[in-house]
Amino acid sequence: MKPKSKPLRRLGYLGLGLLFSAFVLFLLFLRPTPIKVGGFTSFADENTVIFEVINEGFADVELLDVRVNDGMKPAKAELGISYSLHLVGGEGLDEDPDIEFVDIREIPIQLELRPDEKRAVLDQGSRIPLNYGVRLYSDEPITRIEVKYKYWGITFTREMPMGRFFNNG
Repeated sequence: MKPKSKPLRRLGYLGLGLLFSAFVLFLLFLRPTPIKVGGFTSFADENTVIFEVINEGFADVELLDVRVNDGMKPAKAELGISYSLHLVGGEGLDEDPDIEFVDIREIPIQLELRPDEKRAVLDQGSRIPLNYGVRLYSDEPITRIEVKYKYWGITFTREMPMGRFFNNG
């Protein structure tokens, strides 16, 4: 009987391997992107745009590059990090001591915290990022945004849905 158990064991390992592979495939490729856009701020000339970035995935997201319009590199791209409940959007962000702007590649975007977790962070006085936004400066009006990022070690490119926020030409 012992010789028959070896093929069954191999079949079991094969089944587990296929199940694990299917799970990884679902998480990485078939599941919607972990990055969600919470909202946009556009200024009068539409050459400056800020969009809120929310990580709804299972791991940190590293921003690698941002392109605007037809694949052009913006004049400047910054990741805004808020250590308060103030969203990274609107005006007066540079004067807020709880918001800092860094290069988009400098700090990964952590998982979004639940509201009770955010309250606990604020109560403790910890300097943990609570909200993120990307601020883009361009030489011409921004009508399209494409973000390249790394999630679980794999590089993805995604066009940010701008919907009705801007005149798409």
